[in-house]
Formats: sequence, structure tokens, C-alpha cells
Amino acid sequence: MFNFPLKGTNDLGLSRMEMYLAIIKVLDKGDSMAQQQIMRKAGINLSVSKEFFNFLIKLGIIKEQNLGSKIVYSITVKGQRLSIYFGLDDDFIFSGTGLFRID
Repeated sequence: MFNFPLKGTNDLGLSRMEMYLAIIKVLDKGDSMAQQQIMRKAGINLSVSKEFFNFLIKLGIIKEQNLGSKIVYSITVKGQRLSIYFGLDDDFIFSGTGLFRID
């Protein structure tokens, strides 16, 4: 689970940007996942998830796929580049700040 002890605009103390980055980080660390699983791992309220997923899909950062009756999401090459740019692939970068710390 990720911890986000920063001030923000929602009930978990995250800014919108931090929530987008949390989703990108979760998908960059794993395989395709269902929306609920991603939101749980990112520590974000499921009620705001569709808006965030639609935004990231529209930008080409993540993609949605139908696997039978299940909808899963995965990161795109563009999303992987963003993850590298923001250093989301390196937990050590954020270890002193508390941002994206994994327990």
C-alpha cells in the first residue's frame, strides 16, 4: 500500500496530480489490473476513479482492455515514459519525502 502524507484536495490528502501519478505508478509496477485493484493499491477512493481513468485513457497514458467479461487497465509506452520522467520507477527517490513510500 502507498502512503501519501501530503496536503491536497480530497479526503486522502492527495492532489489530482498525485492521484494520477499513483495510478501510473501502480500500473507501471504490475500487469494489467481491474480498476478496483488499481485504486486499492494506489490508496485512492473508488468513487473518483472513472473520472481519473477516462482522463488518463484520453491522454494515451493508460489503456482499457476487455478480457471476456472483465475490464482491465494497463500502462502504455507513453505512460511508462512519464513514470521514468517523474521517477516513479525508483522508490528510493521518494523515500525521504514520504511521497509514494511503499510499506
